[in-house]
Amino acid sequence: MKGDPEPTDPISASEIAGVADAVEALRSGAISPEEFRRRRVVMGIYPIREGPDRYLLRVRIPLGRVSPRHLRTLAETADRYATGGGVHLTTRQDVHIYGVEMRRIEGALSFLAEAGLTTREACGDTVRNIVVCPFAGVSPGEVFDVTPYAQALGARLLRHPLGQRLPRKFKIAFDGCRGADHAGLLFQDVGVRAIVSPDGRPGFQVNVAGGLGALPQAGFPLEPFTPVCRLWSTVEALLRIFDRMGDRTNRGRARLKFVAGRLGAEAFRRLLFDERETVESSDPAGGPTMPDPVVTEGADPRGHAGLPAWTGAFRQVQAGLVAFPLRIPLGDISSERLRSLAELTERTGAEARITTAQGILLTDMPEAEGESIAGALRGYGFPPPRAVSIVRCAGTDTCTVGATRVRGLAALLEEKIASMEAETGRQGPVAIRISGCPNGCGHHLVGEIGLRGVARKVNGRLAPHYMLHLGGGAREDGSALFGAPIGRIAARRVPEAVERLLRLLDAERINGEDVGETLARLGQDRFAASLIDLLEEPPERYGEEDFFDLGVSSPEVFPAVSAGKAP
Repeated sequence: MKGDPEPTDPISASEIAGVADAVEALRSGAISPEEFRRRRVVMGIYPIREGPDRYLLRVRIPLGRVSPRHLRTLAETADRYATGGGVHLTTRQDVHIYGVEMRRIEGALSFLAEAGLTTREACGDTVRNIVVCPFAGVSPGEVFDVTPYAQALGARLLRHPLGQRLPRKFKIAFDGCRGADHAGLLFQDVGVRAIVSPDGRPGFQVNVAGGLGALPQAGFPLEPFTPVCRLWSTVEALLRIFDRMGDRTNRGRARLKFVAGRLGAEAFRRLLFDERETVESSDPAGGPTMPDPVVTEGADPRGHAGLPAWTGAFRQVQAGLVAFPLRIPLGDISSERLRSLAELTERTGAEARITTAQGILLTDMPEAEGESIAGALRGYGFPPPRAVSIVRCAGTDTCTVGATRVRGLAALLEEKIASMEAETGRQGPVAIRISGCPNGCGHHLVGEIGLRGVARKVNGRLAPHYMLHLGGGAREDGSALFGAPIGRIAARRVPEAVERLLRLLDAERINGEDVGETLARLGQDRFAASLIDLLEEPPERYGEEDFFDLGVSSPEVFPAVSAGKAP
């Protein structure tokens, strides 16, 4: 999978011309803003807060894997066509380029296309970029490499007629690791896990109808075992059902999970199996070509444990090669560091993979050069991962939907965690997930500590707050938990609240426990009690500064917008 991934469809000249025509039609008044929205979203173009003429481009990164050429192209696009300074990594392994002026959209899309990069169907009511476990193909603990199946499915679905005007977005993810879920399989419309059947056949367990947002639902297994030869027909049947039965009148209830909810799991399964038979009988040779899986032996990961030179580095299943995880603070990476990464991967033959936690995993590094590579990474300004990880959405710095400035909070938490780490030298793994609104782009519901931006009326005025959730995440047994809501905390006191929670977890955790187990053993009330003076504070405790959001140096109306549909 090194070099430029194949196939990475470029945006066609006609698609770029269509965007250019839509821009001119909007500027001349020939089409309405709503019609412009309809045309731009399928091309991965969203408005942002920098002004009425500024947009973000969401670039699809198939498999989350970026070649040296792609890294340089992303850096150059950000510098040449946008506000510059870098890009943002998303939880779907896409890349956001912020601040592109309307008149420069055509040029930016053309420049990306020359390198084989596309924004097509990164947004809108389409099949979104397929998420793939970042450890696929290199993990010593995987069942088999899911990469070829995700790649084949993604290539077939891009521009597929079924995926152009769905009732709502449609999300797919793949993972092959034993006893772990790095792709959020249960929170997708389709979550595909590599398994081996009781009679020894490699294939998949497919979970369907999951989703986050204001009404979260964990996906349920479609059947005990889906053979490789039926993967495409299963997905096509699901898309046909969704296209036919999804609610096109109420976007708030338009996802696949609501179709399954109306029918019930058993009726939904029967409908899907019937539709799959129809797909297979009408086009027996349909679907992309997929290879037979090669099952790995499932080596003990402890035998592949890391390198002293870099926290989190591990020996791959391929002898002599190691993988280095990089922490990308706030999910933001500068153009300079993108170019440095391109130079390093080109020189070493490594591959860069965007992770679902807004980091980067460098694979295929020669173990013999481990120490020198670690030194080079530090020289380029890349830090190793921390035990406490933060994932965030864009928040109101750029997003026109969010309620709070998530980036400002995440930056303060990064500082707080670094200070605690330097002070105590010990912290157990904790996943912090932050969203600026109920849409949940920061996956707050599946964070061990989850924070969702809300507005609370205090003394007749709206003040920025975060609803605290505890105990979310995927479990090793394949189940999922959504974080329980604990209460609202004023935005400026969230860093203090998180510090208390982390200290309590460190003090009370028994060796070998994960956060979920500690929470379950102690009970949520124990953690809520440690925050009693911060949760739902009385109005008399609020000062003028509590009505301004984090990162805002001058007064502004809060909230800037109310959370609503995606732009």
